[in-house]
Amino acid sequence: MPPTHKPISHIVWILLAITLGVCLSYLGLKGIRHALGDASSQQDEAFVAQIPTPKIKPVTAKSSQDYFSIGFVGDIMPGVHAYDNIFSDVSFYTKKPDLMLANLEGVITSHIYSKCKVDSENCFAFNGDPKFLRLLKEASFDVLNLANNHFNDFGEVGQNDTVAEILKAKIIPSGLKNKVTYVTKNGFTVGIIGVSNYWYTTNMESTKTIDKIIREADQNAHLVVVYFHAGGEGVEYDRVPYGIEWYLGENRGDLRTFSKSAIDSGADIVVGSGPHVLRGMEIYKNKLIAYSLGNFASANSVSTLGALKISALLETTFDKDGNLSSGKIYPFEIDWQGSPNPDPKLTAIENINRLSQEDFGDNGIKLSESGEIILK
Repeated sequence: MPPTHKPISHIVWILLAITLGVCLSYLGLKGIRHALGDASSQQDEAFVAQIPTPKIKPVTAKSSQDYFSIGFVGDIMPGVHAYDNIFSDVSFYTKKPDLMLANLEGVITSHIYSKCKVDSENCFAFNGDPKFLRLLKEASFDVLNLANNHFNDFGEVGQNDTVAEILKAKIIPSGLKNKVTYVTKNGFTVGIIGVSNYWYTTNMESTKTIDKIIREADQNAHLVVVYFHAGGEGVEYDRVPYGIEWYLGENRGDLRTFSKSAIDSGADIVVGSGPHVLRGMEIYKNKLIAYSLGNFASANSVSTLGALKISALLETTFDKDGNLSSGKIYPFEIDWQGSPNPDPKLTAIENINRLSQEDFGDNGIKLSESGEIILK
């Protein structure tokens, strides 16, 4: 007859194994949550970046409103000790949309070693301080795109510092490599994908990866935004060429093909920055493509003369199905301090109208005298 204590020993070992499994599962989930970021700790009132769990587009989700507005501007060059009033003259406009997006053309770090050598004349490394982020927050900027050629100006240390400082300022970073940023506000979920041409960003030439990411976002969000940073740079780059655009020996993207492919994959709007000047806009499959919104502000030693000072804010409004119901351009001009101001001459409206017709013909958008997009 077998000893009677063995079954008890077996039960004890089984209970210990179950307990150990539960503990490991908890620690694993906790680690994943820490790696992705605790969404609840980043919450700012009803506004929170979310890690998605549903695989079905939540078009039936209850919303406190029927329409959702998103504002876009182009490049913002950060700096140290920026003027407190850098956004004062335009904050009325940046506070209007439900969600406000911009491209942060640089980093926020105390790291002193940049990509530029001491004697470099044609190398630019843009860095700012936490105060600059506070000014952006006060001007109601909600999301900052980091997928651009200056996100690596201070290496991996600078990248990590920048993400940490943006989160600390209660702003949401987007454009991290091969990631969708989900933002939920007023019952609308927006999936934001930032892309550029570099190894440390979601690369525009990774067509299969981008298609997969956009389709994932389309399943998890009411609206899908693709924000790219690409194209040549300077006053002579206000036109959108066919084919690949080259600048300083770099492949800066085939922007026409990329933008339309993004919409084919499920994007509801495609917005660009990078050339530092305004470019035209077109409608493709009833979706809006804005190829460059130019500069918006500079707290750094960057030229904003001539066409480089002509700026704009694009405000768009969508219904729950991702359809564009209205759009408007607010024209600005950047002053000698790098601060944007309303432009009574309405130059941005005139330039966008002209460039849209020259580059895209019948598909180019048309703006009213006051900047409304005339939808067909």
